[in-house]
Amino acid sequence: LNVLGAYPGDPGPPGSDCAAHVVAFSSKFTHLKIGDAVLGEAASGSLASIARSDGRLTAAIDKSLSFEQASTLPTTWSTVHMSLLGARPKGGNQVLLHAGAGGVGLAAGEYSHWLGTRVMSNVGRPYKHFYLH
Repeated sequence: LNVLGAYPGDPGPPGSDCAAHVVAFSSKFTHLKIGDAVLGEAASGSLASIARSDGRLTAAIDKSLSFEQASTLPTTWSTVHMSLLGARPKGGNQVLLHAGAGGVGLAAGEYSHWLGTRVMSNVGRPYKHFYLH
């Protein structure tokens, strides 16, 4: 939405999701150490060589994820978490997901399965049925 100019208000510059190695941090963040591979939300400059982030918005990643893969996760999964937190589905409930084959839709489906709900999704094109399970 930001890049398309359709975001309401000022979203700031694009590219806040990032993944990198920690080169410095405040001692109040005990979950970090120099050299850790992390993903998170950068305050600014995530498309630059060096970015600054609030340590509360970072999490360690392991070798199973590349930096490219990890940098796709923060906004997508935080959007899903906040949306489902507001809806409060419980095990046995049904969840209807629109655009279920998109990034947020696929993450919402996984999150909903984790909660024990029955997931129903719709997609815009028949070839996208492949992505639903």
